[in-house]
Amino acid sequence: MNDALSLVADKLNNCGAEFSTVSVEGKTYIVFALPYVQLEAPPVGYAFVDSYYVASNRAYFMRKELASLLGEAGFTAFECKHSYKHLAVASKLGFWLRNTLVANEKFGSRMALEVVGIEGVFADEIATEELYKAPEIAEKCEKCTVCRRLCPRNCIGENGGFCAEKCIRHGQDNGFFGDEEAAKAAGINLWGCDICQRFCPYNKHLETRKMTEKERELFRLDSLFEVFWAGKKGCEPYRDILGSNYLRPTRLLVLTLNAMANSANKNDYISHAEKALSHPDERVKTAAKRVLNSEL
Repeated sequence: MNDALSLVADKLNNCGAEFSTVSVEGKTYIVFALPYVQLEAPPVGYAFVDSYYVASNRAYFMRKELASLLGEAGFTAFECKHSYKHLAVASKLGFWLRNTLVANEKFGSRMALEVVGIEGVFADEIATEELYKAPEIAEKCEKCTVCRRLCPRNCIGENGGFCAEKCIRHGQDNGFFGDEEAAKAAGINLWGCDICQRFCPYNKHLETRKMTEKERELFRLDSLFEVFWAGKKGCEPYRDILGSNYLRPTRLLVLTLNAMANSANKNDYISHAEKALSHPDERVKTAAKRVLNSEL
């Protein structure tokens, strides 16, 4: 196992990632966290895209590379079917927050988790039922209710728990927010939300960053509309930012129009919305009507 850990450490340390291990029912899981720096709130005319998804995409390919390296070293690597968050807590890489995310003292909750499984017991072993027992929330969360109070969709329960169906991300995944309240709560978020993390005490020590020049062009609402209106052919620049979702331009067009409707300068997008009324997808038309203040 020392050979495996050496391979993992060499690969991950160069990326600023941290890892830990735990064994469950005869298999060992190498859990690693790749940190990221979140974007600050964007200026008027731009959409917010959560930097988590860029880190998650990077972590995915890092996991593939680690599995290959471990295989070459003689280990039998496999894809993990267990909950990454539960494994992170069980391996002591992180701890549970009230909003059901996992954080650690160094990265806060600004980290993308990935897991590589290998056959054999090479770490402290726990049973599956122990892995999935009800988690205890972190010490600071016990009296803190910031995430619960600030969530625009009231997704976080008073005594813990999370309602995924009410979350902004659920609407983004479907390209449809269901009602005006949900559509308005999404704000100018194209992908991701981040409100509960932005104000979390465990993230207070972390810095945010401004958009790069490339991001300013990609996240400008006008640019987003033009690209997604044209279909898949122009979406390639968004691959590393949105993962496989970059190939769903109709859904992304809906989300762009919704961000336009919630923007402080939404009147600048009237012509885009009028054009979108001719789109065959009803979700696009509904989002366009929000920009135009038409009857939904």
